[in-house]
Amino acid sequence: MTESCDPASFPRRLSREICRRATAGAVAGSFGLWIIVLSLINGKPFGLARLQEITGGPSILDMTFTTGPDSVYAVLDALGDAGRAFDLTHIVPLDLVFPFTYGLFLALGISWGLVRLLPEGSPWLLLNLAPVIAAAADYCENAGVIALLLTYPARLDPAAWFVSIMYIIKSGFSAVSFLTLIAALAGVAVMSLLHRLGRSPA
Repeated sequence: MTESCDPASFPRRLSREICRRATAGAVAGSFGLWIIVLSLINGKPFGLARLQEITGGPSILDMTFTTGPDSVYAVLDALGDAGRAFDLTHIVPLDLVFPFTYGLFLALGISWGLVRLLPEGSPWLLLNLAPVIAAAADYCENAGVIALLLTYPARLDPAAWFVSIMYIIKSGFSAVSFLTLIAALAGVAVMSLLHRLGRSPA
């Protein structure tokens, strides 16, 4: 059975297309891809674990809540020359792939769950776009981080503000995405259990 979203506008058309592609195999495959890239970006020798060995603890801007240029540059200062170079040459390239992987997995996973719980055309199906927004904000944040790393120690305050704002948007929509995924999968599990109980002999 194929469920779809109402294609009344571009967001709805995009949501519908994600719904259409949200098979169990696609969800599993995207989950595996996300886990692989997540492991690379967090581990050694290319990821955050190695960076924190170099810096003695401080991490990248993408993992740090900042509230404007002063806090952004405090993070960059704390990384040191070696940390900033490692970030730019090792972590940034991985972070050009990472938003795509989690955005794809969350969008497909949310869609797979919601189409089994909601009627066709429900506006709640548009929640599968939350990961798309999160990933887009992450890419915008990455662009700002690259600009800051390339121009350091010169200050680009507009870029620093941009990075802080994109971090908040990314974090907010990521939280919505994970909560929606958990709720959708829990709903499918409950519905499946009730269905089985209903078919069990008295």
